[in-house]
Amino acid sequence: MRFKYMREMIAVLIILIAVMALYMTFVPPNCDYYNCFESRMAACKPAVFINEESEASWKYQIIGTTDKTCSIDVTLLSAKDADLGMRDYEGLDMRCYYPFGITGHPEKNLAACHGPLKEGLQSIVIEKLYKYIVVNIGEINDELLI
Repeated sequence: MRFKYMREMIAVLIILIAVMALYMTFVPPNCDYYNCFESRMAACKPAVFINEESEASWKYQIIGTTDKTCSIDVTLLSAKDADLGMRDYEGLDMRCYYPFGITGHPEKNLAACHGPLKEGLQSIVIEKLYKYIVVNIGEINDELLI
């Protein structure tokens, strides 16, 4: 009598194991600390990390290998410092491509990235450079004349 449902129990157990294997294969682990993300980035293994900085919150997701590089999605979750002008770009993302073994904060190397967030961040940099030049035009002119 106790073996009556043995086949059904084995089938359920196999299904549970298969679901767990699929989950572990396709859902990247969350890294709670930057060193976890950094080690997974160096090996280009899927992971998700929320980087809480003083000026913004960033979400990094390592996608995996793309054309012999490590592909990482970067999303600006929230801009905390209003002076930086990043609030308009909250929710936008960009894809960054790094050589294997290279680690770092992806949003700091815009040359390795593509997407609407990169364009927004570049426009902020250009605007700040323009303001700096306008404010310091006299000093710049004096240095050019020397």
